[in-house]
Amino acid sequence: MEQPSPNDSFYVLGADAQVDPGVILGYRYPGDSKPTRIGDHAIIRSGSIIYANTTIGHRFQCGHQVLIRGEVTIGNRCVVHHKCTLEGRLRIGDGVKIMAHVYLPSTTVIGNMVFIGPCTTFLNDRLPMRRAAPVEGASIEDHVTIGGGVTICPGITIGRGSFIAAGAVVNKDVPPHTLAMGVPARHYPLTEPMGAGNMPELLLPQTDLFGSHHDDTWKSEPFPAP
Repeated sequence: MEQPSPNDSFYVLGADAQVDPGVILGYRYPGDSKPTRIGDHAIIRSGSIIYANTTIGHRFQCGHQVLIRGEVTIGNRCVVHHKCTLEGRLRIGDGVKIMAHVYLPSTTVIGNMVFIGPCTTFLNDRLPMRRAAPVEGASIEDHVTIGGGVTICPGITIGRGSFIAAGAVVNKDVPPHTLAMGVPARHYPLTEPMGAGNMPELLLPQTDLFGSHHDDTWKSEPFPAP
């Protein structure tokens, strides 16, 4: 049986894309079936690898050395910063910003308008290497903010509009519109500045490093309200 070659061109890229040298799109693996598809106006920095069977929306932007494996779906206007690892079989909504060095294991689900701080780690197995049961990733609902250095345990649901403080270890479900902080995280009411959901003007514009250009096109598009 013929095996797919990693040298095959196996991707469909939208209009006005900026792709650095050293990027691999449509990386093939045994069992893949569809090319990588990326929408218009993508910016993809050097060293990044995106596997086949992955679909990404318009105005996607990623930093250097990002790894996105197979069977991943990412919405419009999402950013994945440097050296993030997105394992296969993920779903990510629209307007999501993922900062550097974040790890997302398979079966994780991220809603719309979510911010994930740097060095945050998601897990998907409570007993790794001690059982053969299927893994279960976390589910993050719309307009959640997760601070830097957070650990999200397997199967956890974080409710809409919640705010997870930096360094927290989240080992149980977080109700909607809740502040979670500490190790393990305890739950508190949101304070006044945290209560309105994430701001579209901070998540949706597609700006290059240090905001060196402006993008107002998001203002004419619908986006999920808090």
